[in-house]
Amino acid sequence: MTKIQLINKINQAFVNVHLEDGIGMYEADCIDDYLQPTDIEYITWKAKDERVDWQKLLPIFLSDEIHKRFNSSCWTFMDAKGKRFILPCFLLQELEKPDTDNPIYFALTYAHNFDDFRILNPEQIGVIIDFLNYKLTIHLKNNDTNAEEECKKCLSIVKEKLL
Repeated sequence: MTKIQLINKINQAFVNVHLEDGIGMYEADCIDDYLQPTDIEYITWKAKDERVDWQKLLPIFLSDEIHKRFNSSCWTFMDAKGKRFILPCFLLQELEKPDTDNPIYFALTYAHNFDDFRILNPEQIGVIIDFLNYKLTIHLKNNDTNAEEECKKCLSIVKEKLL
C-alpha cells in the first residue's frame, strides 16, 4: 500500500465521524490543566472545540506553529468519542510529520482502557492495522530495529484487543 492509498483509506474510514457530545481536544487540555467545567476558561475553550469536521483540525496537527491548548497529551483526557474524532488527525500527522510528539503508538500499545476503541467500526480498525503495517514497512526499509519492534508490538496488541 502506498502512502497516498493509506491517506485515502484514513479519510474514507473517518469521513462521517463527528465529535458529538464527546470530549474534544481543547476541553481535554483544560481537564489536563485541572480546570473545572464551571471555569470561564474551560467553558471558552470547550466552545472552540470542532465538533463536526475533524479535517478542520488537520492544519493544527500538520503545522510547526505552537497552538494554545493543543498538545499530544490531550489524547489521555479524551473519552471514546473524542479519541475516535481525533484519531485520523494523529494517524495523518504521523504519516506526514513522523518526528512529532505523536501519542499514537503509546496510545495503542499501552492503553489502560481498550474499551475506548470499541467505538470504532471494522473499517476504522482495519485502517489502524493498515497504518501500522505501512509504518512497519518503513521501519524495515530504514533498518530502524527499535521502531520496528515497537510497531510489531503495537500491531500485535491491536489485533489481539480489537479483532
